[in-house]
Amino acid sequence: MQSDNVVQLFTTENPSALVDRAEMTECTALLAKLCGGKSSIPVLSHIRIASEPGGVALTATNLDIQAETSIAADVDARFSAALPAAALLKLMKKGTPSTTTILELLADEADSNAERTVASKCAIQLASSRFVLDAMPTDDFPDLIRHAEGDKVHRFTVGSAILWNALDGTIDAVSTDPTRYYLNGVYIHTHNSRLRFVSTDGHRLYIQDTNIQTGKHEIGAILPTEAAKFVANLLDGHAGADPVKVEISKGVAVFIFRDVAVTAKLIDGTFPDYQRVIPAEPDKTATIAGGELSARVTSLVDCTGATTVHLKFEGEQLAISATGPAGQGTTGMRCDYRGEELEIAFDAAYLRSAIEAASPDSRNMRIRMADSLSPALVTGSIGGWTGVLMPTKA
Repeated sequence: MQSDNVVQLFTTENPSALVDRAEMTECTALLAKLCGGKSSIPVLSHIRIASEPGGVALTATNLDIQAETSIAADVDARFSAALPAAALLKLMKKGTPSTTTILELLADEADSNAERTVASKCAIQLASSRFVLDAMPTDDFPDLIRHAEGDKVHRFTVGSAILWNALDGTIDAVSTDPTRYYLNGVYIHTHNSRLRFVSTDGHRLYIQDTNIQTGKHEIGAILPTEAAKFVANLLDGHAGADPVKVEISKGVAVFIFRDVAVTAKLIDGTFPDYQRVIPAEPDKTATIAGGELSARVTSLVDCTGATTVHLKFEGEQLAISATGPAGQGTTGMRCDYRGEELEIAFDAAYLRSAIEAASPDSRNMRIRMADSLSPALVTGSIGGWTGVLMPTKA
């Protein structure tokens, strides 16, 4: 006799699920981004799919980041398996065209009351085509990442465009030095009762202020680089006015948007007092067309192989020079400069990165300087963004 909790929609008695093909494809593509890395744990290359009231829940994790979403489905309550992400995504994208997908577990064994099925195979039905994938039991799947019991959780919302802009504008300056692990992420914290994002690698400091008020709550969390990139990647192309629900506790951050919950372990460390390296208002200011400056620096670097560029400011002229293994080059451009004549050198890659972060639209940017050895302040067309760029001695 068949169990009462089995939905009577399929000709087979095996646990099955009928889902929308387009939704399944989109969700698989999203979760598969977490399954591409090399790991000695086979189940981490799989997506867990399990029945829930009204549909199926899909989960992927790399142990540090996890993504969860759901799809409405006609599903057998016993359905539960982990399927290989890469193979499943390929089928969803390239399999026989169909509007729906049927997943059927091919049972190896079942317990006596038929409430649970252990399967090593899952059939995927796409129109008239049928494919069989290897499956793993969900018991092998890691425990879900959750806030620790008793931890205080700060909850607030951020516009998706604001969050994407803040992460995208700071990720590039994150340190990759493993010995300074506390710099290997974006520092999300309260500054003047508003949310601020900061990153630094010791050579440059990127700050993105927002208008998100945190009230009486003092937030301080270091979101690891990989998690910041994953969230930014999911937001890219989907960022707008829609809010992102955010939860931050001592060890975990959660971002909920696009019907997806992304949970990440935070870096357990103390971010340094970065405000000490922010210079007071420098007395020399150059206003420059960011797109033109970037193009000229790129041309010099490509032609000379130089890693450092020299900028000489005088009146309405900026002279740019570089020397590298392939030779030396000079160029110039107009700028609005206020202050005494000054020559300063920057790492070419860091300078181009700062230009892109300050003015991705190639409009005017400002560089404020005190002298050739002090940090320079960079701002541009992105409201609330500030860069601190250390000069080189070369």
